[in-house]
Amino acid sequence: MCKKCGKSFWAIQPRDFCDEPACSGGYRFINQTITKRKFGYKEAWDVYVDAFKKWDYVPLDRYPVVCRWYDALYFVTAGINDFQPYVVSGEVEPPADAVIEPQFCLRFQDIDSVGITGRHYTGFIMVGQHVFNTTDKYVYFKEEGIAQIYEFLTNGLGISPHELYFHEDVWAGGGNFGPSMEFFSRGLELGNQVYMQYQSLPDGSYKELQTQVIDMGAGLERWSWLSQGTPMSYDTVFPSVMKYLYKYGGAPPEFWSKFARYAGLLSVDEMENLSPIWNDVASYIGIEPHNLKEEVYRTRSLYALGDHTRTLLVALHDGALPSNVGGGYNLRNILRRCWSLIDEYDIDVELEDLFKLHIDEFGKWFTELRDYGSLFEILQIERRRYDETMRKSRDIVRRMTQRNEKFDVNKLVELYDSHGISPAVIREFGHSVTIPDDFYHQVQMRHEKQEAKVDRAKYDVTGIRPTKMLYYEKPAATKFTAKAIKRIAPTKIILDKTLFYPSSGGQVHDTGTLNGVKVLEVIKEDGVIIHITEKPIEGDVVEGIIDAELRKVLSEHHTATHIVNYAARKVLGEHIWQAGAEKTPEKARLDITHYDSLSFDQLQEIERAANELVKRNIPVRIMEMPRGEAESRYSMRIYQGGAVPGKVLRIVGIGEYEVEACGGTHTKSTSEVGFIKITSSERIQDGVVRLEFVVGENAMKEIQHHERILKELSDMWGVSRDDVPKTAKKFFEEWKWLKKENARLKEELAKARISDMANSARKVDDVRLISRTFADADIEELIKMAPLLAKEDVVVILASSKDDVKIVVSAGPVAVKRGIDSGAIVRELSKMVGGGGGGRPELAQGGGPKVERLDEVLEKGVDLVKKAINS
Repeated sequence: MCKKCGKSFWAIQPRDFCDEPACSGGYRFINQTITKRKFGYKEAWDVYVDAFKKWDYVPLDRYPVVCRWYDALYFVTAGINDFQPYVVSGEVEPPADAVIEPQFCLRFQDIDSVGITGRHYTGFIMVGQHVFNTTDKYVYFKEEGIAQIYEFLTNGLGISPHELYFHEDVWAGGGNFGPSMEFFSRGLELGNQVYMQYQSLPDGSYKELQTQVIDMGAGLERWSWLSQGTPMSYDTVFPSVMKYLYKYGGAPPEFWSKFARYAGLLSVDEMENLSPIWNDVASYIGIEPHNLKEEVYRTRSLYALGDHTRTLLVALHDGALPSNVGGGYNLRNILRRCWSLIDEYDIDVELEDLFKLHIDEFGKWFTELRDYGSLFEILQIERRRYDETMRKSRDIVRRMTQRNEKFDVNKLVELYDSHGISPAVIREFGHSVTIPDDFYHQVQMRHEKQEAKVDRAKYDVTGIRPTKMLYYEKPAATKFTAKAIKRIAPTKIILDKTLFYPSSGGQVHDTGTLNGVKVLEVIKEDGVIIHITEKPIEGDVVEGIIDAELRKVLSEHHTATHIVNYAARKVLGEHIWQAGAEKTPEKARLDITHYDSLSFDQLQEIERAANELVKRNIPVRIMEMPRGEAESRYSMRIYQGGAVPGKVLRIVGIGEYEVEACGGTHTKSTSEVGFIKITSSERIQDGVVRLEFVVGENAMKEIQHHERILKELSDMWGVSRDDVPKTAKKFFEEWKWLKKENARLKEELAKARISDMANSARKVDDVRLISRTFADADIEELIKMAPLLAKEDVVVILASSKDDVKIVVSAGPVAVKRGIDSGAIVRELSKMVGGGGGGRPELAQGGGPKVERLDEVLEKGVDLVKKAINS
């Protein structure tokens, strides 16, 4: 047992301390080679594959980093996520009994440590070793698993057994847990072999898993680093990128070699307060702590640029987009951090160049990354948004500085999370701010707290067998007979079978009757379908009739949604995924992942591509197949609407154009959908665009509606339909000219009125008052005139009776000092005319509908001015 941390460990030679860097004195392999030779990044993986062939492990390709098959996660954070929840739970067969995979994983909680500890990344390859033992078949478990990894470390990598240390621990993740064995060498953790035996239950208890799993995860980056002994691992992982970045500075090699030994002690996730550790490290290498941080942070910026751009390359390729919500928030965070570091350290580098280097270097292994799609367009748009954010950020900080606001740690975190304001911007205004070592971790924790969701209340259907879904078996049927098996409320009935499709997957429920009683809503809960009716249903045998016309329209809209999804991807690129959908009797909508608003030309292209597919009369195939087979045959693209539960998936395919896991109702072929008309498009949030469309009869109505508008305009203006746009443009230009002319005349009129009123000020106690009503002035005119009259000790009360009562009050600086508050006066006067208003002491506006009280307003205004002065 370690005398420092108390952790149990195994070693060939007796020793007092485990091999954690904090216990063993840091990294002890820098500038040394303790493996049989130096291994390159990809080469270390190849050696691993060769070593595990003898035990019949099957190498798998990496899964996408966007975890669409597993609702509990947005991004893959560990190799085991590839097999959660269904393989681990035993519901789905694994791809093989024993597998290994180079899974790229994302971990944004490590942002603060990237470039400092040498072992942390936001995106890294987790080498997996996964073995699936079922009740029917034992493959390998603890004894064989540890023996296999030991043989790989000693024979494959060639590490001396005397240089290996094994630590006992427990690991939990994804609702599963088990004992684990971490393995180290020279202060560096090389991997962690977990023996998944248990499932955590909601009540805090646990049960044994039917499928017991060896889940070994190891950072591939560490294996090549250990073998080469470079000061930081990044030099072995993306050497071309680092060679390019070193042109722009960084600490000298001799300094970094000294620092690197102790870099592992500075992990944010292992210490609450790193300041004493920084002081200790500075003492070890003979430098002032402040100078140490300056040297390290500048070079860290280069390592962070290399890491962050590689993470972004993989994530964007796999279908994620930067945004201000969900996992996209993390991507935007590291992308903007790149630009912020470039600005802060004056690094003359273009991010696009780093992406190109990664595409060339990392793309030699993962060749799919060479198909980078809209990557550079996304970067351009994000850069434009970043520049706009920086402009707004400086305005916000400038105002806060004028108000003498304080910038403590909580405020720094809040400003970054809410407005994207980095500490560097705050420093521009002369503020000395202390940035915590875990700053980005605190930002992430705050953001996740803000995004916490509340689940809807569920019906308790415990012990009720699943409802037989006749709408799948007999999609053309409209009538059925069923037995009532439970009433969970007088108007909530559960049948043994039903034709009523429940609200699901964005498709609204069927309507119709049960024993002649209207069905108002249909809900599915854990496979049980609940019918909510207008009044209680009598009897145990129920006759059901669904609205066939509604079912037809909903099926058309649902199939059209799949078609539009395909068309959007064809026109806009492979980054398009479904982010949401709704199918109602009136229209359908599809939310797609896209980085910008859509132009009219793009919408027409999507509409054209969709209708081309409709015209081809392609059969809509509905298949049921095992989850693993569906994923293997059609890829993770099947998860367009998010994760789909179950061992067997219902796959809806429109040829090979669009194949999705889907539980909705559909037409038999694309031609049955009819014409698809896209009616609108809007960007509803960062990274998501909403398309609304109608089909068939509704599409015809929409087209005829627009035709009618065009004809009315043509008839009204006495021009042909082709000339309507030209005529409208002409009228618009004339309207703009008239608007400007009107504004000019109003200004001249205002000047004339001001000249007339300037000499009409009367003394009211210690101020001068100008009050006047107008029959034809609008609010903009009053707002223009009042401040021009309100000089020094002058108070101005102007009102107009055009349409309704409009009131503007303005006070000069002397009048304000003497107690005049324009906002308070306007509020009182507006109440008199049945309305409201307010504003600043210098200027305020309001009004109301009671025009008949206009004269009283001016009289009351005089009283309020006197009252304010005397108080």
